[in-house]
Amino acid sequence: MNFPAFVVTGAIGIFLVISSAGLADEAAHPRPDPKRFTKDIEKFTVLDAESPAKKGGIVFTGSSSIRLWGDLTKVFPDLPVLNRGFGGSVANDLIVYANEVALRYEPKVLVVYEGGNDINAKLTPKEALADEAKFIELVHAKLPQTRVIVNSVKYAPVRAMQMDSVKALNVLLEAWCKDKPWVTWVEASNYVLSADGQPREELYRKDRLHLNDEGYAKWKAILDPVLHQVWAEANK
Repeated sequence: MNFPAFVVTGAIGIFLVISSAGLADEAAHPRPDPKRFTKDIEKFTVLDAESPAKKGGIVFTGSSSIRLWGDLTKVFPDLPVLNRGFGGSVANDLIVYANEVALRYEPKVLVVYEGGNDINAKLTPKEALADEAKFIELVHAKLPQTRVIVNSVKYAPVRAMQMDSVKALNVLLEAWCKDKPWVTWVEASNYVLSADGQPREELYRKDRLHLNDEGYAKWKAILDPVLHQVWAEANK
């Protein structure tokens, strides 16, 4: 997939200068302790021992929006998908557990969804971007042929007060993805908003945080053609 040059004018143009190297100092706010996921990560190792995952497929990783998507082999039945999402995670957790949730599977395509929990953990949009960029570039350094799909961060009714920060993070993420031909940005958030710009309650579970079946169905409709296209290109 070829991307045109990303040209932006005005105030938003400042995002063009952002790179992961320039984000290395974004550590003002402490990240949650990755050790809280020790048991979750151990479960992945057990699953791999019981039923070894084939290398060279499609790995989904990220927070509970990935983990709760159910059996991805039924959601995308014609693709070799593997779910390695772990609920409550932030991008720094993906860095710490990069081998266990991505690298050891040597995926041709990696699908990433992360960011909402980062903002909820009081990280700034720039800090959240820095961590996600570091994870993705870590994968790229180890697996340069792997294609990465980055999903925009969703808005949730229960986190309505964080919408401005989530929007800012999405702008930063999209800008960061634009000049990297091995990364594909997917806008998969706006569909959850009503005409007045607020999250649509009917797309969420009772917790008002996680998508329900209808919400996931709409996300799949957006992601599915992109995933198939990127998968086809990764296999050329």
